Amino acid sequence: MSNKIMIFEDDAATAEFVEIVARQLGYDVTILSKTDNVLNDVLSESPDLILMDNWIPGQGGFSSVELLKSTPVTSAIPIIFYSANTDFKSLAETSKADAILTKPFDISDIEEIIVRLIGQ
Repeated sequence: MSNKIMIFEDDAATAEFVEIVARQLGYDVTILSKTDNVLNDVLSESPDLILMDNWIPGQGGFSSVELLKSTPVTSAIPIIFYSANTDFKSLAETSKADAILTKPFDISDIEEIIVRLIGQ
């Protein structure tokens, strides 16, 4: 059984790019375009890794990462938090994400972080 990756991204092109990279690494992928029910969504999918965009509809990426990291049953799930925001690094560090990426990122960036966090 392959690992599951959950992508929270409302931009179709970015979601497709990350999905292609993750599938080429052998992972199953679920994509959601909003974070209205992020905790329930994560609990129902039980992903091994989450990629979270900062500017996603719903409660948003930052609040979603904080919620997931502060909930005991989801706190151990690695989260890659990313954004095109210029002051993103300090925001990401405050969120307790396991890794951060600044858009635009390339294939090697996302591959390296996925493999480092959950293997290949």
